[in-house]
Amino acid sequence: MKLLGRPKTLNQVISLPIERILPSPHQPRRDFDLGELDTLAKSIAQNGLLSPVTVRRDPQGGDRYYLVAGERRLLACRRLGYTEVPAILWEGEESSAAVLTLIENLHRQDLNCFEEAEGIYALMKESGLSQQKICAMLAKPQPTVANKLRLLKLDPKVRQYLLDQGLGERTARTLLALSGADRQMRAARYIAEHRLNARQAEAYVASLAAPRKAGPRPMGYLRDLRILFSPVDRAVEEIKRCGVAVQAQTSEEGDFVCYTIRVPKTSAPRRGQGACRRETASA
Repeated sequence: MKLLGRPKTLNQVISLPIERILPSPHQPRRDFDLGELDTLAKSIAQNGLLSPVTVRRDPQGGDRYYLVAGERRLLACRRLGYTEVPAILWEGEESSAAVLTLIENLHRQDLNCFEEAEGIYALMKESGLSQQKICAMLAKPQPTVANKLRLLKLDPKVRQYLLDQGLGERTARTLLALSGADRQMRAARYIAEHRLNARQAEAYVASLAAPRKAGPRPMGYLRDLRILFSPVDRAVEEIKRCGVAVQAQTSEEGDFVCYTIRVPKTSAPRRGQGACRRETASA
């Protein structure tokens, strides 16, 4: 195909001192795999930086630039001791820079689910765009984005524990059924310690979140309690025969059955009652 006229210059490639390039304020990634950075650094050392990083001028002026795309490449060059890198000078709005930074990271597919959620939320907040428009820009279904954003309701300590234990996004969403960071953390620890998969975790959390049904206790349960309290009942009757006005009663408090014995402070035998006799069996 024949080009009509002279090709247009869309972006300039310049050589920039690394020290003048500032990190992107829109970078959602918090952790970088050092092993991957070392591998990338070796490739750059052998073949050069094939794809320049993308930067934009500091809107406040001065001879500084903000990174738009290519943070892993920039970090790898720093590990190699480079003082300058080739960079594409990008002209665009702040909101567009945020979109490009997020899209580059999302397309790499190695952000954790919380980094994704934080990046999407920051993009919505800064750009003022609706969730529907953000979904169109990211080419993601709206339910997927909505589920990502729900993850931010989890307490930061719970999020970090899930990451440390290698528990996935599905398990993280499951914990949202529980109210309070303490309940979520206890459930997360149980899931990790018992090595539950996502489906088992869902069933476990559902059992915690389901309201308990009130109803009659099973007969076996009542029979076991009578067996348990039988020695105590006999002891109470023996005390009564000694003339002490002891009182005993059972009650339920939540998941517990309480057996209460009340003894008067003046526990001398009632008048007319003799001291208890010790009975011994004769051979």
